[in-house]
Amino acid sequence: MKKNIHKFALLAILVFSTFLNINAQEKNIEDLKSEIIEVSEKEINAFKSGDCQALDGFIDEKATFYMNGRKAPNKQMILGFCRQVQRPFEKPSLTEMEYMPISDNTAYVVRTMEFSKDEKIYKKEIVTKIWVKGTDGWKIMHLHSTISKL
Repeated sequence: MKKNIHKFALLAILVFSTFLNINAQEKNIEDLKSEIIEVSEKEINAFKSGDCQALDGFIDEKATFYMNGRKAPNKQMILGFCRQVQRPFEKPSLTEMEYMPISDNTAYVVRTMEFSKDEKIYKKEIVTKIWVKGTDGWKIMHLHSTISKL
């Protein structure tokens, strides 16, 4: 009888600790997601407003870039584009954001925008970014932007 009580107590402790661990992991993922949402919005706003100096702070020096499937040479080209692109930008008819924490220091973000004229979608842009958190905060390590005319 005592053995069964000990087994039951051990099982209860194991189940309870597993439950706490799962809740802690879910909380950690939600915290990471909140962090990446915040930094991602700041980076997008810096680009939209033409604050290319602020944008520079969000991009890792070793980041890789692809624009419409072509490798962009380096960060300086992206910052040059930031300085030269015409603003304000066309307003998308639909914007969807997906934030996916991968680990404690890595996240994947996908931004999909659709553009409409006369109630027909004529262009779609998909921007994917891999963010890595280092000692100086979250930085974009990889960016890929593709614009498709429909």
